[in-house]
Amino acid sequence: MSDLIAGQLAVQQSRDLARSALPGAAVQPDPEPIRPRRLRHLTAFALHRLADRLEPAPRLSVEC
Repeated sequence: MSDLIAGQLAVQQSRDLARSALPGAAVQPDPEPIRPRRLRHLTAFALHRLADRLEPAPRLSVEC
């Protein structure tokens, strides 16, 4: 009996999914893309900060 119910539920879900591809289906607008220049600026800023933190300490010169 549970197989019958699960089968009917699967068929109904498949039909609902197939209906979303019909011409009259609801359409969601695409999200606004991040401007490439802003993304490049933020990435460069993050990489510079990371490089500053990972920079090795300066060596002290000891002459004998």
